[in-house]
Amino acid sequence: MNAQLIILQGGEDVRKRTNETLFKNVANLSVIKKILVIPWTSKTLEKEMEYRTIFNNYFTHSGFQDVLFLETDDSNLEITRKITSVDVIYLPGGDPDILYREIKKRSLQNRLYNFKGILIGNSAGAIVLSKGSVDPHEGKFFSGFGLVKFFITVHFNLHQGSTTEKFEGPVINIPEDMWVATSGQD
Repeated sequence: MNAQLIILQGGEDVRKRTNETLFKNVANLSVIKKILVIPWTSKTLEKEMEYRTIFNNYFTHSGFQDVLFLETDDSNLEITRKITSVDVIYLPGGDPDILYREIKKRSLQNRLYNFKGILIGNSAGAIVLSKGSVDPHEGKFFSGFGLVKFFITVHFNLHQGSTTEKFEGPVINIPEDMWVATSGQD
């Protein structure tokens, strides 16, 4: 795959595999059949480890032959090795502030920007790939790296009303269990 495809999920219950069709289609598009997960969306290692098992089972069931995980202690060389060995990278849901901070700490945003393959962000992961988002309940702004040129609202519900007035620029509202796909930036 020579071009970048970015898929932003509005949220998914990965335990129930509510977007399984999406991941089966992505696995079919993958030439390498390997997916890399950037799992840093939780304050506790215990929760992260629980979700690693869920992701491993989910993605292998969807058709990936290998599921890799970035580790917090991976060297730059190891990070490069893992990123260049896959054509799909997944950023899960959880706390967008933690994910943003951990990616920035390792300067991974440029690697994601230059990645030629499929980037998938679920909820917090989608926020980090976008220009950012506002929590509709608390009004808190979450920063993103702007790999797409718009803001997003995840877990969007028409009955909650819109947070679009809080943004200067286009906003894509993505409901739970739904997703949008776009090409990466030039």
